[in-house]
Amino acid sequence: MKLATWTAIIGSVVIFVGAYCIEKGRAFAPVRQAMQMMSVLPMAVPGLVLGLGYIFYFNDANNPLGVLYGTMAFLVINTVVHYYTVGHMTALTALKQLPTEIEATAASVKLPQYKLFFKVSLPCCLPAVLDIAIYLFINALTTTSAVVFLYSTNTIPASVAVLNMDDAGQTGSAAAMAVMIMLSAAIAKLLHMLVGKLFEAKTQAWRKR
Repeated sequence: MKLATWTAIIGSVVIFVGAYCIEKGRAFAPVRQAMQMMSVLPMAVPGLVLGLGYIFYFNDANNPLGVLYGTMAFLVINTVVHYYTVGHMTALTALKQLPTEIEATAASVKLPQYKLFFKVSLPCCLPAVLDIAIYLFINALTTTSAVVFLYSTNTIPASVAVLNMDDAGQTGSAAAMAVMIMLSAAIAKLLHMLVGKLFEAKTQAWRKR
């Protein structure tokens, strides 16, 4: 649950800000093109390969980042990268739907881009941000492909705990944990729908004009 929550929060921010820089950035075109290429790369990398790659890289004794191995931050980074592409495409699609006149008008009145982001782009794309958050939350809650190699005794995800209990012959406990994961995902989806409805009238009125 902790992994899923942090993945949803941090991943949503990183993905949407990254997509905004790529789609609405006004400078550094080569950098934005490279960012776009890197953003779609995780879709082509299986989770098992990603997990093994993290092991080989972070287990190097000379790697100063090795202290991250087995920590919750390590699992969050891995999970965000693993599911980055789908969220990135969702954010790009939402940003492309914004009228192009917004940027032109903001530039004509010399409105700083960060103010345009917080006052216009983010509120208008709030449904997409919520979709990214729930996508990351549910997938982080149920994933085993990459994190199965990366956890420690203090950071074992619930999905991996189900596998370990089943392997140990504790079928009843594994089934109970699986039901709890399912209920957590269902509650999260209901909250996502509720929050989306609450903010829809304030943030999506422009679509009805």
